[in-house]
Amino acid sequence: MLTLLLRHYRRFAVFSGGMALFCTAQLIGTGFELPLIGLLAVFLPIAALFMVAAVGVYIWIPRHRGLLEITGAAGIICAIILFYAHKFGHGGMIQGIGGVIALLLIAVGLRTLLHSKWSRKIGTQTTWRDRHSGHVPYPARLIWRHVVPGAAEPADHCTGMMARYDEDEEDPDTVHVTFKGRKDRAAQYTLTFLERDHPSACRFFFQGSEADGTVVDGIFSLRITVLERDACFVSCVEERCGLSLGSLVERWFDDALGYQQDKLLEMLDARYGETYGPRKPEVALAD
Repeated sequence: MLTLLLRHYRRFAVFSGGMALFCTAQLIGTGFELPLIGLLAVFLPIAALFMVAAVGVYIWIPRHRGLLEITGAAGIICAIILFYAHKFGHGGMIQGIGGVIALLLIAVGLRTLLHSKWSRKIGTQTTWRDRHSGHVPYPARLIWRHVVPGAAEPADHCTGMMARYDEDEEDPDTVHVTFKGRKDRAAQYTLTFLERDHPSACRFFFQGSEADGTVVDGIFSLRITVLERDACFVSCVEERCGLSLGSLVERWFDDALGYQQDKLLEMLDARYGETYGPRKPEVALAD
């Protein structure tokens, strides 16, 4: 759970920082004049409280996690507005309840904008590029088995979401995969392997539809560098086109590829941790 929460540090930081700025700006607007150290003394405890609140929201209603960064961004924008309103003597108009209403309106406006037709149009002209790499204390063959589609049964894929895997009847380098989505929705992709050098390198082109019906395409690359007998350095790069601007923002806050590596490590630990990895016995370490 701690690893999962740390993966969302961007989201929690924007929410807690934005809301703490908003509350501090509201306090300044009431007439309190504090030195910088005093403002920090107010800001930091408020940020800590909102950080706890953000973690609670993620744990209890993870489906609505996107509201955290939207609300945090709205808090930052509203704090800037409050600052300049007070500076030019118009702070009373958006002080107190007025400031809260302004915060809610900005948050609703941002959410509407990120999921609008304009957002989808911008998204179709934008290529999302994500990169993640890290040390994995397991043999390359096991990493390959649980990352590369088709290297094992669908249920063995590291995401835990692959439902079907079907080889194309005409092209041995093309496969059709289905990933489970929320409720009865599913994501379906056609993968065409451009490189498949077991167990060190894999690259494939994918195209299909997300669980929400968005049509996407892109390229996924995997590189596995053997560091020692039972440890590797894994690097993943993904380019994806067709996502809406809102989806792009959410994927950045989710750290999508980092989350996938967390799931890979979780699966490897559960299945092979007693033989490999950080939980392997001392005898194996001595070897």
